[in-house]
Amino acid sequence: MKLPLPGLRWCRWTFVGLVILQIVWFGWLQPTTTVFPAPWALVVALVPLLPLLPGVWRLDGKPLVIAGCVLLLYFCFAVMEGWSGEFGQAALLQIALITVYFTALLAIRRRPKAAPAPE
Repeated sequence: MKLPLPGLRWCRWTFVGLVILQIVWFGWLQPTTTVFPAPWALVVALVPLLPLLPGVWRLDGKPLVIAGCVLLLYFCFAVMEGWSGEFGQAALLQIALITVYFTALLAIRRRPKAAPAPE
């Protein structure tokens, strides 16, 4: 039995979910006793994502792929935090959202090709 892959629209919602997760994780869950203050951590977490949000929301091809490249760094961070940090649930949620994003991004390759022009 073949499972259907999520459509490209899932990229929009998982990306928005990742932005919200960064706000919750670094704006609310992160303790204030760390060396890196929570507001700065929130800025560092959101700066790469926010410029890409309009393009991902419109489901433009290039911003979707660039966001995928940026999300590789977030995936690595989430794996590291999930393995060693105290925010295991947030890290697992981030890993799940990024995995769904990449699975949905496969829909770009599945778009039907235009028929060749008759000669």
